[in-house]
Amino acid sequence: MVKAVGYIRVSTEEQANSGVSLDAQKAKLEAYAALYDIELVGIEVDAGVSAKTLDRPGLQTALTKLEAGEAQALIVVKLDRLTRRVADLDTLIERYFGSRFTLMS
Repeated sequence: MVKAVGYIRVSTEEQANSGVSLDAQKAKLEAYAALYDIELVGIEVDAGVSAKTLDRPGLQTALTKLEAGEAQALIVVKLDRLTRRVADLDTLIERYFGSRFTLMS
């Protein structure tokens, strides 16, 4: 069974405070994990944080869990929840998802 850490994000405080988007993302990650028999070891959250940078607490915690061997994969609902910059996606692929870990969306 693959172990994965989930990552969810909303970019505005209004979205974060309403919780609807975070709850919807969490439900989708849990359903995905159940469907594909993936052990979800946690879901890291960045509420009200822009995807303009990779320096986000929740994302960094998720990546640290990969590095520590707690999970072999990262699950996001959509790639735009992970990043909105092609350069940042390239960095993530080079450092994490090119050959060491799996990115699921």
